Amino acid sequence: MIITVAHTKGGVGKSTLAWHLTHSLLEIDKSVKLIDLDFQQTLYFVNKIRGTGTLYVAQPKNVSELMSEMHGIDAKKYDYIIIDVGGFDTDINRTAIELSNKALVPISESVTEVLGYKTFESIIDELILDTEFDIVLNNIHPLTKNFSVIKAAVGEKFKLLNTVVRSRKIYKTTLGEGASVFDTKNEVAKNEIRSLRDELINQ
Repeated sequence: MIITVAHTKGGVGKSTLAWHLTHSLLEIDKSVKLIDLDFQQTLYFVNKIRGTGTLYVAQPKNVSELMSEMHGIDAKKYDYIIIDVGGFDTDINRTAIELSNKALVPISESVTEVLGYKTFESIIDELILDTEFDIVLNNIHPLTKNFSVIKAAVGEKFKLLNTVVRSRKIYKTTLGEGASVFDTKNEVAKNEIRSLRDELINQ
């Protein structure tokens, strides 16, 4: 299965989600390839910091290389391919979305992110897709319970997942250390990512 963590807005948590989601799949003994399309190369460098050799992080430079990484002979070795796209609209990012089985779109309750989501949605409308879109509430304040604004923005077009990934320092601190929440004893954070994983792969 190919899952692209997608959004045209930067700073919504795509790289962080892609990294921890990947490690949630490794936890259940799945083989995973990461594809880093973000010009900041976040996942590539985080993986270098990790230095364990457990992950292959590809950095295709054009659409042809991306298609090879996604559907070439080598791709068949992996149970899952996770793609982190950059926060911009390009041909290579659109191709990643179009050729994926699922697109995971993070959204938070901030007004700017809701507006950014609507911009991204208009771009999606221009594509010819068989891709399934799943929206995840991400970086949500621990006390927030009312998601009516987000639900109204998402509407009925795409599926809003039940999982809520809360704003937790551990998601970013572990990323900066080349680790994931699955290298820690924080069961609350691990269970949030496990819930996200299970919703994505068991639908």
